[in-house]
Amino acid sequence: MNVRNERHARQWTQEDLAHRSGVSQRYISRVESAKSAISVDTIEKLAEAFGIDGELLLRRPT
Repeated sequence: MNVRNERHARQWTQEDLAHRSGVSQRYISRVESAKSAISVDTIEKLAEAFGIDGELLLRRPT
């Protein structure tokens, strides 16, 4: 999942992303560390916050 890469590219903290997406910072942390599954609803919220298509978040980091 590219959540961390997308967040770092924008120089956002997890708190910044949480505020912009409405997803808790703790959940974002768990998603980034692959300790939690991610729902379609959450993918959509994060993608909207980033201004990208949700499919991009599902690709493996390069």
